[in-house]
Amino acid sequence: MSLITTAIPLIAYAVGFQTLVYLLLPIRFRPTWAPLATSSVGTALVVVAALWFGPTTIGLAGPDGGLLASWGSATLVAMCTVGVVMMRRPQLRGHLADPRMGTMSSRTAAAHILVRIPLITVVIEEAVFRGVLHAALIALYPEPLALWGGAVLFGLWHIGPGLDQANANDRRSMARLLHVAITVVATTAAGAFLVWLRIETGSIWVPVAVHAGVNMTLAVFARWAALPAAKPALAVD
Repeated sequence: MSLITTAIPLIAYAVGFQTLVYLLLPIRFRPTWAPLATSSVGTALVVVAALWFGPTTIGLAGPDGGLLASWGSATLVAMCTVGVVMMRRPQLRGHLADPRMGTMSSRTAAAHILVRIPLITVVIEEAVFRGVLHAALIALYPEPLALWGGAVLFGLWHIGPGLDQANANDRRSMARLLHVAITVVATTAAGAFLVWLRIETGSIWVPVAVHAGVNMTLAVFARWAALPAAKPALAVD
């Protein structure tokens, strides 16, 4: 097995697997079983690749603590600023709110934000996309093509979650399609930036810090915006 031959199953995983999981699972099972199914397969891919090619080849080399701290803290500051601005504008707060987060108990929300997002979502996605997939694509293509190829695949990976979020907000058909399209474009751009970080730093760990900072902060604000008490507290004239 070579890195080149691993590209095909990785691309199939990125393009179709998660979308199929979200489409096939009944709605009531998606919050728990969709992440578990996709992360379990992703973990298996990463473990096999790490054993076969070595952890350094797929970007699992030890992190630089200084880089992690600087990028992580900068991400938190930036995302908190974005969140506060959106919360103070009613037309933007509606886009930020996630009813699924608002209906969680405090304990469930804390577990989701502090455990599921960083460990089940972020670490697995970074190990698969910026780790194994990037190593396979860079073995096949020049760096710019590998960067954007990985970014597009990361965007397509978010079709299923985009559909799920659109359904949770009870959007109409065209609005759902628009929401999914925006999700794919936004995550493609984010994916390109994360691949660039992977290339510049030589491992997946700074992308992990940035990715976790974005997702965890947005989840906090998504819950805050969805709670009934949040609206009058931050309403503006």
